[in-house]
Amino acid sequence: MKFSFLSAAPIFFVFSGGFSTGADVPATGVVTQVVPYGTVTVHRSAQLATISPATVSAPQIGVAPQAPAPAAPSPLKSPVRAENPVKSAAARIDALVEAGLAKADQKPNPPANDEQLVRRLYLDIAGRIPTADESARFVKNKAPDKRATLIDLLLASEGYKSQMFNYLADMLRVEDDYGKQTKTYVYEDWLKDQISENRPWNDLVHDLLAAKGRLSNSGPVGYLLRDRGMPLDSLSNTLTVFLGANVACAQCHNHPLANWTQKDFYQMASFFGATEVGAAKGKNKVKKLVGGGLDKRTLTRLLAPNLAEVEEMHSNTLTFPQDYKYSDVKAGSAAPPKLISWSKSDENNPAYKVDVSNPEGLRDQFANWLTHRDNPRFATAIANRLWKRAFGLAVQEPVTDLDDPAKAANPELLAALTEEMKQVKFDLRAFQRVVYNTQAYQRQVSVTPDLGKGPYLFPGPLLRRMSAEQAWDSVLTLVVGPAVDNFKLRRADEVRRLDIPGAVLTSEAILSKARELQAQQMAEGKRRGGKAAKIGKNGGGAEVTAKEYEGTPPPMFEGLTLARASELPQPAKEAHFLRMFGQSDRQLADGSSLEGGVPQVLMMMNGDVQKVIASDASRVLQDAARQGSPELKVESLYFSFMGRRPTLIERQSASETLSSGLKLADLTWVLFNSREFIFIQ
Repeated sequence: MKFSFLSAAPIFFVFSGGFSTGADVPATGVVTQVVPYGTVTVHRSAQLATISPATVSAPQIGVAPQAPAPAAPSPLKSPVRAENPVKSAAARIDALVEAGLAKADQKPNPPANDEQLVRRLYLDIAGRIPTADESARFVKNKAPDKRATLIDLLLASEGYKSQMFNYLADMLRVEDDYGKQTKTYVYEDWLKDQISENRPWNDLVHDLLAAKGRLSNSGPVGYLLRDRGMPLDSLSNTLTVFLGANVACAQCHNHPLANWTQKDFYQMASFFGATEVGAAKGKNKVKKLVGGGLDKRTLTRLLAPNLAEVEEMHSNTLTFPQDYKYSDVKAGSAAPPKLISWSKSDENNPAYKVDVSNPEGLRDQFANWLTHRDNPRFATAIANRLWKRAFGLAVQEPVTDLDDPAKAANPELLAALTEEMKQVKFDLRAFQRVVYNTQAYQRQVSVTPDLGKGPYLFPGPLLRRMSAEQAWDSVLTLVVGPAVDNFKLRRADEVRRLDIPGAVLTSEAILSKARELQAQQMAEGKRRGGKAAKIGKNGGGAEVTAKEYEGTPPPMFEGLTLARASELPQPAKEAHFLRMFGQSDRQLADGSSLEGGVPQVLMMMNGDVQKVIASDASRVLQDAARQGSPELKVESLYFSFMGRRPTLIERQSASETLSSGLKLADLTWVLFNSREFIFIQ
């Protein structure tokens, strides 16, 4: 695909007129106003009032007959839904939400209309906006169960897999390189496969905690290797992410605000006391083999994924620190393995039946306990997180501190979500299907509340800005269309071919593998008629190459690879759109940000993404250009960017300016830079 771009001069629409709101509107703020063709939202500032048609009821005018662009072939068919169980579960949750609202003398928000909901569902489930055709087809569909059907289709889509990978990569701090050319591509591809196969959450997490092997042949070992050399930090992250256990302070001293002690922390860490993470003992082999005709660079690339290993030792070596200051144990003494508990009744909990007699089995016993159905926090933690993913706020905030569930905004709701997670056997798709089918989720949004005045009780989801990944993937939807889901980055084979067979890395095995790779490179070089490529060249840097994608590679535009965020380097480079819009640097769990800033505004107004949207090869412009009149062109663009028809005033104003010389590319600039585009309502 060849891209060139048109110049896009800044065009501003200015509307005037009186609005009788029937409410006391401050000098700054937001208020909605009913007009003959729907409702608009008035954003007031001290100097400017702009109209953002955020909650527009569909006017009774014809939908532009879209000349459908060639859609990517999709194997999706409407799956058979276990409708009654989903409806029943959703109704139970709705009853608890409404009970919480009634107790606080609050009312739920009105239901969202189809135009609002279709865009919200695509963004929350598939991680992108719908195309104009997808929005229009949903709005025109008269089937009474069309919302449930769309939820099912989106949960089975490639977009869901991409969005879930982005979510888990942020939570698990996934990054391409652990340093010194230790590539994690096997881990990344393994995680994508687990999402694609819909592995139950408890099974997936158990694999992460109990995995053994090398990064060259085992995907799940990438989790523990993320913190190699820092076992205490690794445990702290594990307990916080998977259990919402606020234990970080107890690593160095008794927790000042919770019941965890330093003794508790070290006894938990003892479950990893017989685990060797990193296997640095093989580094000296590099020095010995450099003189054998192999350069150090080649050997380093070869050995890096083979030396990144997780294995069990025969004895538990963990001890309390030498500077331990409390009198309950002796400093420097052995730390016996013991599980933390939240109440005295946990002693009779089936999850706590573990065998600590065999050091080599301690980590597996820990994994069994943490992922057990009856673990006091495991199901609650992931249910609370997924609720936040859908609503913008968790039932209990922060998600990293579930020590006291009674502090939740609605404790009964949190308990019900926990039970539902257990009922679906930790099937994250099934759980989200229930959440997205609730009336609570399908209501109009609320603005972010002042939690200092009381808990948010979920009269509807919160108005949220798109995440960095949602914004980027939505840009690609405008430019490429649904075909963007066809571009799959798969780099595990680059690392697997470096795998050295055998349980022990001997000099002979290393030399044999190095010569094998050199022979392969020479053969490849002869086929190309040039020099052999170096090991890892295509996957060793921050960029990706066309050959690393399965099938047809994504298009390029001025150095940008037009593939979804999940199919790009993890994380993206600092200057990339994704990072500028808040993608995590993967140093901290859940490190992404929704905060705005001047660099984001400048990138949307004048950056490469705006240029690619306005290019003559952009699908959104091609679809609009096919329409026969200025009015239909405007309608096509509004459906593409906003998922709705334009209001009468928007249609008239834009059509008039198009007739007087405004270019379609200029109108895309206006719509892309509107607040309505970047927010999920």
